[in-house]
Amino acid sequence: MVKEVTGNEALLEMLEGEAAAEMLNWGITTVEILVHKTMDLDDVGAELALMPRLKAIRQSMRSIGNWAAGKYADPASRIQLRDKLLEHFRLIFGEEVRLPAAEEVDDVLNQVDDKNNTPHQLILKLRRLIEEPG
Repeated sequence: MVKEVTGNEALLEMLEGEAAAEMLNWGITTVEILVHKTMDLDDVGAELALMPRLKAIRQSMRSIGNWAAGKYADPASRIQLRDKLLEHFRLIFGEEVRLPAAEEVDDVLNQVDDKNNTPHQLILKLRRLIEEPG
């Protein structure tokens, strides 16, 4: 299942070094958590439960990478990005998991305007927000 996320080299081609590694680590860690949650299912059930989530992880990684690389420069595109990411996160983590509020995501997404933030730092901030909402 990890290969589903890590096998596509183009997924993070917009990032370099530390930033790409951070995104990849987030993807692998998330896949491992999801796979662990399906251990009680048979192979077919586990695959059915995981495939839409793996797709959402890949799409999130690509979108976050593009954002950290500066491809969501205007506020309107960032709002669309926020909505898309929150939708992906709901699918990945489930309805029962508390996600950050839209305003919290906006605060982090808008930090891309501060050129003192490297792509790696931006990804770390977003990852922290996702993993430790509130």
